Amino acid sequence: MSKNGGISDIIPIRIVIGVIFINELIIQQLCNNMSIGSTEPKFAILEDGTQAIVKLKNGPEGNLVLFNEYLCYRLAILLDIPMPRSGICIMNEKTEIQDDDIAGVNNYGKAFYSTYMPKTTKLLPTIIGRMKNKEDFIKVILFDHIIFNSDRNPGNLLVSFYKNNILLKVIDHSHVFINQALWNSGCLERAMIENDLSDTKILDYNRYLYDMFFHNISVTKELLQKESLYFKNRLNCDIITEFIEAIPNEWKPSQGDMDSLVKYLMYRINNLDVIISTIMNYIKK
Repeated sequence: MSKNGGISDIIPIRIVIGVIFINELIIQQLCNNMSIGSTEPKFAILEDGTQAIVKLKNGPEGNLVLFNEYLCYRLAILLDIPMPRSGICIMNEKTEIQDDDIAGVNNYGKAFYSTYMPKTTKLLPTIIGRMKNKEDFIKVILFDHIIFNSDRNPGNLLVSFYKNNILLKVIDHSHVFINQALWNSGCLERAMIENDLSDTKILDYNRYLYDMFFHNISVTKELLQKESLYFKNRLNCDIITEFIEAIPNEWKPSQGDMDSLVKYLMYRINNLDVIISTIMNYIKK
C-alpha cells in the first residue's frame, strides 16, 4: 500500500476472507533499531514505500516469535480486532542496511512487519473515555485469553490520533501461547491436562493495563458472552490450520508442536464460557 493509501497496480495482492494481503514485500531500507522490547524491532522502509516496524529472521529470541506474530495477526483481523496492516516482508541483498550493527547476512530471509503508525501514544487512563472504539477492549481481553497472552502492556495497546478520531490499536503478539517465545507441544498438552481455564495469570500479569479499562467501561458477563459467540462463529480448526499453513516454513516449529497448538486454541475457544467466569470472578474481587 502506498503512502497515500492506494494499492499499486504492480504489486500482487490476494484477498482472504475479505482482507487484503499484499504479497511479501522486500525491505528496501533497514534504518535503525527501535530500542524497545526484547525482540529488537527495526524501523524500515518497504519496497512500496510503506514505513514499517520489522522483526527479522534469526532475531535475539528466535523465529518462533515471528510465527506467533503472524498467526495472532491473522486471528485478530478475522475477529475485527483493530491492528495496523501487517504481514511478511523479505530482507535480502537488495536491502540497504543503513547501520551494519543492526543486521547482517544471518538475518536474510522472511521477516514480520507491522505498518508504522506515526500519530500514536501509549495508552493512558485519561484517554480511554475519549476513544471511539474503547469497547473493543472486550474483544481484546477475550483474545488474550484464547492465545494465553500474559504480556499485554501500555506499549502494545496504542492510541492513534487522526483528525477528531481517537482509536485503540493493538500490536505485538510475540510472547503468547503460555511459554511465549519457547512454547512447545509439552507445555500446551500439560496445560490442557491441568485444565488451565481458571488460571488467572493473564489477568494478574496484565492487571495494570486491564484496570485502566475496568475503571472506564463496564465489562459485563453479557458483553463477554456476546463477543464469545462471535468468536466461536468465526474460529474453527480448519481456519486456524489454514493460517498456520500460510506461515513461512523457516518460522515453523515441529508438526507436533503445531498440531498441539491448534488443539490448545480450540480447547480454549470451546470453553470460553469457563474463561468468562474466570474473568468475572476476578473483576468482582
